[in-house]
Order: sequence, then structure tokens, then C-alpha cells
Amino acid sequence: MKLKKMISNYKRGQVAIIVLLVSAMMMTLGLSLSKKATTETRIDINEELLKKAFNAAESGIDYYLGTGNLTYNAPDNLSSAEITARDITGEGNILDFGEYVPINGSEFYWLVNHLDNGDIGVTYYGAATVNVCGTGFTGSMEINYFYKTGAEYGVNRYGYNFSSDVTKQVNGFTAGTGGCATINIVNSPILITVTPIFNGGRFYLSGSGTFPIQGVEISSRGRSGGVSVDVSETQANKKLIVLRRYKIPSFMLSGVVSETSVLSD
Repeated sequence: MKLKKMISNYKRGQVAIIVLLVSAMMMTLGLSLSKKATTETRIDINEELLKKAFNAAESGIDYYLGTGNLTYNAPDNLSSAEITARDITGEGNILDFGEYVPINGSEFYWLVNHLDNGDIGVTYYGAATVNVCGTGFTGSMEINYFYKTGAEYGVNRYGYNFSSDVTKQVNGFTAGTGGCATINIVNSPILITVTPIFNGGRFYLSGSGTFPIQGVEISSRGRSGGVSVDVSETQANKKLIVLRRYKIPSFMLSGVVSETSVLSD
């Protein structure tokens, strides 16, 4: 009888130990699941704040363009944006937007100033020549030089091959050297457009004259959320930068693919 009792107690002890182990495992599993859920919730909150910060930055740009004000507050009073604006100009004697232009795309550079209403002014790039350069460019380059003489507009067209590969050369184009093409400034200079062929690339202008303002760069930093000791957990920031270059008049835009002269409409 004592042996049976001992065996019975031993089995009950085993059951109790197993129950405790199972309970411990369930508690550990429960804590792990709880921690994971909390982490996922935090990610969702941060993503929502980032979306609101992005929307605030985007709305801030629209608000600035519509009102000229540099501070935007969202209707929910939880999001805002601070806006800054600066002129897009050359650095020294270099005008470089730092943009990659794809094959058959076009980059354009103004050689005349613009008035506050966006119309073309009468202050021109003053040097006798301007260099159109490509950064490590090995394709062909089509250049359109727009000018004004009296009340009419005209365009001179140039083509340069910068590749030694004959399969990447355009018949009739001039062989380019040193990565740059020199364009003579005739009449009143208005605009230069550059179109890469066979390869895309980055382009810039250089010259001894002063390049006019090309437009405005608008920067908007959107913020969403509250403020606490740990700002990163409660506030999101998103910055947007928009380059608003002066537009090309429709008669000039059609001139990029027209014959040797264009007329103002």
C-alpha cells in the first residue's frame, strides 16, 4: 500500500511539474506575443505620423505658392510645415542643376532674366560665348540656341559627337572635344536647350558672363505629432524640396523640333 501511495504521489508530482512547465511556457509565449504586438503598434503609429508629416510638407508648398506665407498649420492642429525659398542661380561662372537627363530628354538654361510676373526681361547673359559641357558624357549632344532680334525670335542648332564609337555618332554632327561645346552668343540670348542622344548624362553651362536666375527652390519641412523628452517616439519630420524653373513659352517649346526660326505667338 505504501508503495502504491508513493507511486500515486510521484505521479501527482509529475503532473504538477508538467502543469507548471506548461504554465511557464504559456506565460513566456504570452509575453513574447504581447511585446511583438506593442512593437507593431509603434511602427504603425510612426508610419501614420510620417504620412501626416509628408502631407503637411506637401500642403505647405501649395500654401506658400498660393499665399507667400512661410508657415503652414494643418486643420487638425497636429501637423505643420516651415517653408523656405531661395533663387536658383549659378555658382560663380557655372550653371549646374545637378540633374541627370535621360536619352532624348532635354535640359534648358535661361540666358535672360524674368520679371515678377514670369515674363521674359531684358537683362541678358553678357559674354561673347558660353560652353555647354557634359560630365563624362560619351554620347551625342543636340544644342538649340534661342535668341531675339528686334521683335522676332530665332534658333540656331548645333550637334556634337562625343563618342569614338561610330555607332554612337550622328552623321553631320561636329566631333566634340574636352567634353564641352562652345556656342557663340549672337543677338540677344534667350535660352539654350541640350538633348542627349545615345546616352543620357549630366550637363552644365560655363562662361565668363553672369547667368540669370533660373527659378526658385522651395523647401518645406513637415512635422506631425506631439513633443516629449523622447522626440523620436512622438514626432515625425519630412522634408520636401521642389525646383520651380521658369517655364518655356509654347512657341519656343515647339521650336525645339521646328526648323531654323520661330515666331512669337
